[in-house]
Amino acid sequence: MLYSTTKEKRRNFPERAARILLVCTVLISSFSLPSCKPKDSSEKTVSSTEDTRQTESVPQVGNVPGEYQKIIEEDRFRQVEAYSDKLFSFEASESDEGQRNHTITMMDLYGEPVVSYSIELDNAYGISGFAPTSDGGFIFAAGYSPNYIPGRDQAEKGFHTRVIRCDEKGQVVFEIVLDQESIRSFEHCIEKDGKFYFFGEYQNEEYPDVSVRVIDGKGNPVSIKIIGGSSHDKLRHVEETEDGFVLWVDSMSEDGDFSGSGANYHELYWEITLDAELNITGKEQLSERPPLLVRVGEKDGKPIYSNDPMFEGFDAGWINCYIDYGDTYLLVSNHNTGEYPYTPPLISSIWYYTETVYSMYDDKSGTLLFRASVDSSPDYDAMRKNTQSV
Repeated sequence: MLYSTTKEKRRNFPERAARILLVCTVLISSFSLPSCKPKDSSEKTVSSTEDTRQTESVPQVGNVPGEYQKIIEEDRFRQVEAYSDKLFSFEASESDEGQRNHTITMMDLYGEPVVSYSIELDNAYGISGFAPTSDGGFIFAAGYSPNYIPGRDQAEKGFHTRVIRCDEKGQVVFEIVLDQESIRSFEHCIEKDGKFYFFGEYQNEEYPDVSVRVIDGKGNPVSIKIIGGSSHDKLRHVEETEDGFVLWVDSMSEDGDFSGSGANYHELYWEITLDAELNITGKEQLSERPPLLVRVGEKDGKPIYSNDPMFEGFDAGWINCYIDYGDTYLLVSNHNTGEYPYTPPLISSIWYYTETVYSMYDDKSGTLLFRASVDSSPDYDAMRKNTQSV
């Protein structure tokens, strides 16, 4: 879920901010705005070996058991997706011009790699709709993303999405290619009764609708369900139920499946119930927009979200990951430790130094057993130096 997830956007913020800063600096130089120049070229510079940050870390609690010391030292869990019995990491690196190498790594609950799978994609393509499978493997979609602005011309050239399923050894079970399908149709994947249900957005001639695509265990397309009306309909969240699925949808349509939504682009919110055959068995108009749910892990085989009541009172930043060890559970969070001492030009937001915090709790009593942190701050000084040298 690399293009649409809130967490990913948050993680990529320093990189995006640096790019914006680079462009702004070039523009400032070309127009020679005096107010944006350095105050004095002879201004004293701080040695790179001196840490001038005004930081405040969370208090350390208890002693870290041996099996977790390396995890924390190496900051292994800063960017992982947690499931009941395994963890996954996703990395993308530049390869040849216009290409990126995407690697999915499956790990045990202590961050030890079990198997990995790599795929090389054009820059306008990405990975989404990832889910572990019941046989110990995983499935995902790799496809064209309209969010990648330089790749918009691919809409005219033609594009596709591939759905790839791998087994527990990382070997491909099946790979199918769906022409003229964007990755937005594959935002979420749920395995149910031997089939894979991909939920996302279907782009019709004018406005997006909600789509549900079904693929069997061998990679054969089974069916596709389009839900919507004559205006914008956007899937907000989906969950599995015993008999089917429940969807939360933002809609501007006045007709079709959302008859009764407001006119003139007035958005209303719906809860839609589907059975296993994707028939609509219930519709309810909600009085307010449902909260944004950020998945952080699994508990008792079900997704758990960052706003779960069990996390009330958590005091070590925003939760990135919940890892269940049975009698205990580990919360991995991102905590701001201080502001970057310089204000980036033409950027209204503030940059922060951060730390990754590892908090282990007793599952039954909720007692904090240990807490330790590791500095995970981006190298803002290097970013600032690079932009000033342009």
